[in-house]
Formats: sequence, structure tokens, C-alpha cells
Amino acid sequence: MCGRFALGIPKKRLEEVFGLPMPDDYAPCYNAAPGSDVLCLDGQGFARRRWGLVPAWADSPQIGARLINARSETVFDKPSFREGARARRLLVPAQAFYEWRREGRVRTPFAFGLRDADCFAMAGIGASWTDPRSGQVLDSLSVLTCPPNAVMADIHERMPVILPPAAWSAWLDPAAERGDLARLLVPYPAGAMRVWPVSPRVNSPVTDGPELLEAVPDPGPDKGPPAPPEQGRLL
Repeated sequence: MCGRFALGIPKKRLEEVFGLPMPDDYAPCYNAAPGSDVLCLDGQGFARRRWGLVPAWADSPQIGARLINARSETVFDKPSFREGARARRLLVPAQAFYEWRREGRVRTPFAFGLRDADCFAMAGIGASWTDPRSGQVLDSLSVLTCPPNAVMADIHERMPVILPPAAWSAWLDPAAERGDLARLLVPYPAGAMRVWPVSPRVNSPVTDGPELLEAVPDPGPDKGPPAPPEQGRLL
């Protein structure tokens, strides 16, 4: 799954990578968590959306807490996700994502990044929900997941869909066919990724700062604090 990620890349660098101007209010975040507003990119440019998808038909925005991820295998069919997969596809920039190795009661956080790039784009889908009382519109998103590659498999059974730059335009293309899109939703090559243990301070979603990405010694299966509870569900 993908329940936390980091994006601390300087604004100028992100503009170079994605070829578009960044929002003036961009600020690095090293511990983006569900329920927060995260940076994304659609066919029009950069925007912010609440992480945790709230479909237009939802009775309450509370459903978003359960829809932070969408399985790539079923995203075009599930009622919660199919409209976003059809017409509201997004890129979600990241520098790294976090996942916890679970061995008994011990949970050890790890960061995952790319060997040859300082940032990447995860596949996402969006939705817009209108509060029936206030009329206020909530724009939200979900990050797509796929089966793990060899780097991820020992730690979690799912991983976010990372799209290579060559696939960005195809994923955002409003005229793209479902079959062509589905072929993009595959595990990122294991040899192009790296993984390292990080401080358990990342367990708290209120903790932030570049030190969260610093490598620490792996405490092993017999040491370390419990991880945070599972966030969302892989629907």
C-alpha cells in the first residue's frame, strides 16, 4: 500500500522535472499522511487535493479515510474509483514513500526511492465532492497500488504504482483507452529502486523534517516500537 510519502524536493527542481510552474504556496513535506492536502498534477497543471478519495455520490467525506489507495487490478470497475480512473487521472509527485516491516509486534519503518532520480510520480485518481449543506467542493485523490516488486515483497504485499516519465502523458491523456492505461499499472523495476531503514519518528503523522529520510541502522526483528495502525484499505 502507500500510507505515507515524502516530497522535499526544491520548487525549482520540481518545475524542471515536470515542466510546469509550481504553486506559490508549495512547501516541502517529509511525512505526507492520509487526510492532508497533497500536491498532484492533472492535465491542467499542479493542484492540491485531500488524500483519501471522496466520490461525488458519498454521503459524507469520512469515507475518504478508507479510500487512500485503489487497487490497479480493479480500479476501472469498483464504484468508488471507476469515474476517477475513467476521467480524473492524476500524477502524485514524491521523493520517497514509507512502509513498515511487520515481524510479530515489531514494526520497522523503511523509505523507498529511486536509484537514478530524486523524485518520481505515483499514479493517482481524483474525485470532487460537494457538501450538500455548504456547497463547498472537496477535491480528493487516491494513490493506485499494484503487486510488489522484489524490493518491496519482503516488507509489504502491495506497492504504489510508480509511472516512469515516458508514461506520464499517456496516463493523463483523456482520450486514452482502458487497455492502454491498464498496461501502465505494473510494478516498478526492482533494480531501479532502493530501500533503507529510517527513524521510527516517522510513525507519527505530525512529525516532519528532512531528517525523517535519513538512513538509520536496522534494529532487526526483535527491537523497535510498534508501527502506527493500518491506514485505509486496499479496495
